[in-house]
Amino acid sequence: MNNTYILNRKTGKIELHFEKSKYDALPADKKSLLKSNFLFSGKLKAWVSRAKFPNLYSAKRAAAELGFTEEEKVGERLSYAEQVAQQSERAEARADRYLGYAENAEKRGAELQKELNDRRGDIAFFTQPIIAGHSGSESFAKRRQRIYDRYDKGMEEYRKSEYFRDKAATAMATADNSKVKDPTYLNNRIKECESSIKKLRKNIAYYESILVRLEDPDSAESKSDRYTSEKVNGWLEDTLEMLDIQVDKLGYFQNCVEALGGFKF
Repeated sequence: MNNTYILNRKTGKIELHFEKSKYDALPADKKSLLKSNFLFSGKLKAWVSRAKFPNLYSAKRAAAELGFTEEEKVGERLSYAEQVAQQSERAEARADRYLGYAENAEKRGAELQKELNDRRGDIAFFTQPIIAGHSGSESFAKRRQRIYDRYDKGMEEYRKSEYFRDKAATAMATADNSKVKDPTYLNNRIKECESSIKKLRKNIAYYESILVRLEDPDSAESKSDRYTSEKVNGWLEDTLEMLDIQVDKLGYFQNCVEALGGFKF
């Protein structure tokens, strides 16, 4: 099995590429570990992490236990504006799909209830008593019950239709991205980004100080196996990537504020 996993910078997710025969040969506990952290993508023919950067600790640990210890980065990270546009496109497609499901459910509901609805006003059909032991009467009772049962199934289809319309409305709200027209929402997101940037810069300075001490033969770090330059550089690289993401997001939200004409207090 290839020991290299792919970090797709465009999706922010880890991909494990290996043959089905390798999967079949995995013991049950390894299969469970794989499925708890990854989903199989038929499009990519690979196992793709459920989480994405920067929340990949569990996925990377699982990959290592499965024998994937080396990382290869591919692709380019999308800007935050591109990610939002992509989310909107996908949400719009979901909304269209849910509306299609809703319309189909309504059609099935109407068809299932048609026979009973056509008998509205036929008092005899609804009130005719059933004579026990009379074959014609009992046959009528069974036919009437089947019509009632189909009507009930029609109600289930209408409930499905309402469910899918609710899902479509939620998806459309995501597609419209109306939140970025709300000054309070934007102000909160800007504050969050600024707070994250401050913390990340502090972490970067800390990692850089460790690297300096690792190069000093008299420092505690250089004499300990707690840190290695490779490990700290890995942390530093990930933190710089996270900082870049937060700066990008901050710029996006600030642009949204400018599009509104700035904050008005």
